[in-house]
Amino acid sequence: MKLRIALVQLDPGSRSPLENIEHALKAADESANKEASILCLPELFPYGLLPNKILAKEAATQAKEFLQSLKGAATANNIVIFAGLPWPNDNDNRPYNSLFVITPQGETVRYDKLHLFTPFGEHESFTAGQRPATTILKIRGIKLAVGPMICFDIRFPELARRYSLEGCNLLVVSALWPQSRKENFVTLLKTRAMENQCYVAASNACGSCGDVKLAGASLVASPDGSIVCKADSQERLIFADIDLKQVTDARAFFNSSRPQGSWNYMVEEKICPLSRLKELVAVRKAAGQKLVFTNGCFDILHAGHVSYLKRARSFGDFLVVGLNSDTSVKTIKGAGRPINPEEERALVLASLSFVDFVVIFSEATPERLIHELEPDVLVKGADWQENQIVGAQFVRSKGGEVERIAFEKDTSTTKIVKKIREL
Repeated sequence: MKLRIALVQLDPGSRSPLENIEHALKAADESANKEASILCLPELFPYGLLPNKILAKEAATQAKEFLQSLKGAATANNIVIFAGLPWPNDNDNRPYNSLFVITPQGETVRYDKLHLFTPFGEHESFTAGQRPATTILKIRGIKLAVGPMICFDIRFPELARRYSLEGCNLLVVSALWPQSRKENFVTLLKTRAMENQCYVAASNACGSCGDVKLAGASLVASPDGSIVCKADSQERLIFADIDLKQVTDARAFFNSSRPQGSWNYMVEEKICPLSRLKELVAVRKAAGQKLVFTNGCFDILHAGHVSYLKRARSFGDFLVVGLNSDTSVKTIKGAGRPINPEEERALVLASLSFVDFVVIFSEATPERLIHELEPDVLVKGADWQENQIVGAQFVRSKGGEVERIAFEKDTSTTKIVKKIREL
């Protein structure tokens, strides 16, 4: 269960993009000659930092040609290549910051960076990705599950844990990490390895991109957090031999890579009375988090509700759902409703991962809740005009935002009840 990994540490600002591609192709040849099975390249390695969306979009137009060259190198050298490239986004002028997994068979998996580094304005140049990309590889008869990550991603342990829960025994990180936070880089990589009991291989750039000096320090960390190999601050091609049995043995001895028990699934804790919710909201706001609020009856939870709530959560850092009580629903919908009692409706809502809190209210409208919680973003269906949305004017007066979401599914509780009655 032993494999050799090669890490390319290069200075992207010292060459043209085409020269950096040539540098990578030569590294693939050399790595294969030294019996490496995996080659890792830094984030956006042909270019380095791309400080605006015009440069990023122009760079992305070259990416398909560069990808073909890398596919050729992977096939010719029988090596898996992890390569950071910008990639066109058909739905936005901002491309993706992507990490490609390229197999010797010419197959590719693309991971789009989930966490963009806003202090460098990365969100203005790129579009954030939407999902992790666990990749299953078979290398020399060895099955390897890999979790791709890009630079700032390593500050978010939830992503590494997601990969660990999906069985990954190697995390591959492609980075443009600055010299000013070099120690953070090394510490975070060792920590992600220790807490998930897996190998972490990180290829970082060196040199300078504009005013930003890059750290180098590319490394491989083992499941116990020890460093297998580490580069200095210069251009290097370094190698590490890893033994996946160390991952198996570490997780067999004690397993910290998956949660034990059911404490983290206690959805009942999300259902709060207003007094307790106000305390929790105040703490989160003080930590700089953005509160999103929406409300509804959610009598029979359906696909329309789910897509709506998922979209609502994307506007901030945590989502509070105001749920009409049974009394409130009867007032709005009539004596035959609700179908499900408020306790059950609240539990089902709280079971959704993107719902952070549920609070039940008895009034006909959530106006009191909105005034008490002061959401940063108020969300309602696009079938409501803003001047019809309860609390919209108040939220605007506090500097907040109002978002109207179109329903993606042509369904409703009323339609479902009618269909059932017709059976």
